[in-house]
Amino acid sequence: MEQLKRSNASIAVQDSLPKLEVDLVGVVALSDAKGSRVEKAALKLLPAARSVVVVALGVFREVLDHARPERTTGSASLNDMLDRHLEYLSGRVTKAAYDIARTSHRNGLKALPLPAVGCPIDARFIMSVFSYKHAGQAAGLGYIGRSSLLITPNHGPRVRLACCLTEAVLEPTAAAEPGMCEGCDICIENCPSKALSVPQPGEPYAINKFACSAFRNAAGGCAECMRLCPAVR
Repeated sequence: MEQLKRSNASIAVQDSLPKLEVDLVGVVALSDAKGSRVEKAALKLLPAARSVVVVALGVFREVLDHARPERTTGSASLNDMLDRHLEYLSGRVTKAAYDIARTSHRNGLKALPLPAVGCPIDARFIMSVFSYKHAGQAAGLGYIGRSSLLITPNHGPRVRLACCLTEAVLEPTAAAEPGMCEGCDICIENCPSKALSVPQPGEPYAINKFACSAFRNAAGGCAECMRLCPAVR
């Protein structure tokens, strides 16, 4: 009886996913990700977790096209439009993550929503306790490119992500096709902080997180790798 109840609870969570008001939804079945970075991080945060749901909304190109890392003191900064846009998208995908958690809770299952902004970060390594982009790749939403961003088929790297860890046993989504990132160095050549470099063989990217973070803070923001990526222009 208990097993049937849990099965029905998982079905309720599965049925709720297509109703989320987001552009992309992917699922990682932790039973298929044994020993992976995603599984280890998920179980550390929620030992009862059986699935990771990753949700995404696309960033509007019309807004992103105005973003630049240069700023003149006192002048109007069009980067502010991107900041407000990302705040809106962050709120929307965070709501979706909480909707999944609420559905899980209503059906007697544990769940932990991870918001688009505010996931704890280890400042020693500039590394979050759970990598949304690695979860997105494992969920088949795309692949991690040379920019260190998740490159999705329909939006390129221009997405906002949030996640939910849930006890529900969900159907995993299919892996994404390999992308066009190999041999394209646009993000590396145009990185204003010189934080990106050509990765070693077998590695998807090479980034100096400290250089990237320092430049973003000093410039008041930077989205050049996202803006210039030729994937799905």
